[in-house]
Amino acid sequence: MADSNLFNAVSEATSSLMTDRAVIESACIKCGAMGLTMICLSMIPHFKEVLSMSFECKSCGYINRESQNAAALQDYGVKITAKVTTPAALRNQVVMSGMASYKFEELDFEFQPTGDQGSVTTIEGCILRIAESIGDQIESIAEAMRENAGLEIEVMEGTRMSATEFILEMSSRKQRLLDYAEGTEQFTIIFDDPSGNTYVEETDSLRPISERYRRTAAQQEMMGYAVKEDSGKELDLTQPLEDDADVGEEGISLPVDCPHCGKGGLNRICTSRIPGFGKFVIMSFQCDHCGAKSTELQSGEGYKELAKKWTLKVEGQSDLNRDVIISSTATICIPHLDLVMAPGTIGAVFTTVEGLLLKVAESLESAYPFLVGDSAQESSAPLKEKVQQLKELASGEQSIEFTLIVDDPADHSFVSAPISHIGEDTKLITESYERTAEQNDALGITDMKTENY
Repeated sequence: MADSNLFNAVSEATSSLMTDRAVIESACIKCGAMGLTMICLSMIPHFKEVLSMSFECKSCGYINRESQNAAALQDYGVKITAKVTTPAALRNQVVMSGMASYKFEELDFEFQPTGDQGSVTTIEGCILRIAESIGDQIESIAEAMRENAGLEIEVMEGTRMSATEFILEMSSRKQRLLDYAEGTEQFTIIFDDPSGNTYVEETDSLRPISERYRRTAAQQEMMGYAVKEDSGKELDLTQPLEDDADVGEEGISLPVDCPHCGKGGLNRICTSRIPGFGKFVIMSFQCDHCGAKSTELQSGEGYKELAKKWTLKVEGQSDLNRDVIISSTATICIPHLDLVMAPGTIGAVFTTVEGLLLKVAESLESAYPFLVGDSAQESSAPLKEKVQQLKELASGEQSIEFTLIVDDPADHSFVSAPISHIGEDTKLITESYERTAEQNDALGITDMKTENY
């Protein structure tokens, strides 16, 4: 059912039909005749997009059905550490991709990735899954011992032990896992997912710590993505670019490898200047093969002498359409919702007020994936309500007036006037002020050495 052009065929069919279902012609793996593959994109809470594919060959009658997780590969891997200290934490939900592994720190015992479809379970379910696997392993070894009483097991390279000793050790680990599941012993469970699509529910009884990291070449290869060998060449931007390079007055395009699939693509870079703001750099990448894309915006100048705060009173659609630049050092505040977003939460973006509200809502949903679906708890209701309110403010349908505050100690953010606006902008108040010692420390200015430079 699958061939090298399947990805492109699905993309083209889906784009042309603009529906959740597509039908493409593909070769039967049994008889070679052409059959039809129906592809349906479904939205499932936590898993996001799932592709269901059904192939049927009219010539030989062969039928094949399968489903694949279509959730986008994140730009990073994720490591989640959860210290379970109360029985209530055992009921916290866990969303795991097929690429996720997890281990129990106290047991030094790890469950390897299955490579198949992900699962939705609980902390207790993760424990019982390993305990069941150990039980099956003990039974298979005990069965083998009936034919060979002196059976030995190689536990690691160069190290062997008798099957009896191995069964005793594994039985001890299984019992300890069952104690974990009963809530009689505290433990630490660590999830590691190079795809970045694993989540652990956060509640009052469990506060998991999440760390993002850059995937290694081995992890990328394990997930089935191409790993391009380092050719040892470096791009020297101090030398003139080649004649066939895409260089213009507005920007340049540099060939780079896609971080997801390894295929070649173009990273488009341009600079722009906004009156009253200054110069900034926009970098945009999109892979024509797998569809991965990223956009990054950075200031083209150093930290300004003073910090700056923008206070915008949003009263209608014209205010929602204002352009905004939010740097990674800016704090976003919406007093109407009692909401404050810390610097760097949504990265550095160039969007509109409407787009900013939707990005904040998307960021909250991504950080707290258990806000949606049947698993949503009553404790998540206030945060879920804030997400809904953000979307309502962005739509402008209910004509709700609110105030948006952007506070940037580096003065790398910007809020524009309405389109075609002439005269004083009475809805926007800008305020420059001296940075506090804490803000200077956060920006790294306190430790900067500028003498003799």
